[in-house]
Amino acid sequence: MRIGRAAAAWLLAPALAMMAVLYVVPLAIYFVNSFHLFRDGRILPVWTLHTYIAFFSDPFHYKVIGASLRLALTVTALAILTGYPLSYALHTRVRNPSARAAIALLLFSPLVVSVVVRTYGWFILLANQGLVNAALRWAGLITEPLALLFNQRGVVISLTHILMPFAIFPIYSVLGRLDATLKEAAQDLGADWWQSFVRITLPLTMPGVVAAALICFTLALSAFVTPQLLGGGRVQVLPSTVYNSTVEINWPEGAVAGLTLLVLSVLAVWSLQSVLRRLPSA
Repeated sequence: MRIGRAAAAWLLAPALAMMAVLYVVPLAIYFVNSFHLFRDGRILPVWTLHTYIAFFSDPFHYKVIGASLRLALTVTALAILTGYPLSYALHTRVRNPSARAAIALLLFSPLVVSVVVRTYGWFILLANQGLVNAALRWAGLITEPLALLFNQRGVVISLTHILMPFAIFPIYSVLGRLDATLKEAAQDLGADWWQSFVRITLPLTMPGVVAAALICFTLALSAFVTPQLLGGGRVQVLPSTVYNSTVEINWPEGAVAGLTLLVLSVLAVWSLQSVLRRLPSA
């Protein structure tokens, strides 16, 4: 049954109205605030580029932008490098549907728990007397506890754990759509497992890898709670700058930092989608 254009417009209207109220309007206010001036604890509603010039003239902000990009790239790479083998094993080794569903639920579980609760759980694990350091000492790999809190190491570990499901499921979805006859044909022609994987499986699953990278990178770039709590204020990222400026009532600087974060995210999405369009589909 087909519906008319008028009916389709009415069906879309609530969603579009919600997007306008919750996204477009706040973004417009953000954009306007970025051209205002903060001076002597007050926001002056004058139109000026002073806040942009001051923000991008401060070397500290370039360090924060660089740290945010490095953190996002590192977490994305680790999430994919750990998520791909798990996705492949879940697809090829686990045949029982119940077992596959149980493992998928286990992998999905980090997203069910509150980010604050999850982060405090990592506090316990990564502390000097925590489970990670205790296990490493028991294995004889270290003699002194590793510093895993209030630095980038702990933030990377926690964010990788949090974002791993976003890497696993896009890759697993693409693996499920692969034509099994391609691998069978390769094996009939004398290809071993590694050759079949490198020449068939990996290239055809790259759309899932790129999709996973897109999701993980944008989420890691905008992460605030985990760097703020596990970093202890020592891991400075763009969302932290937005928060600090907003708390200080310096809304123009917070708006510039937030718009910078938005531009970086949009550029990442555009770049990865351009790559995605050029890849062969499974």
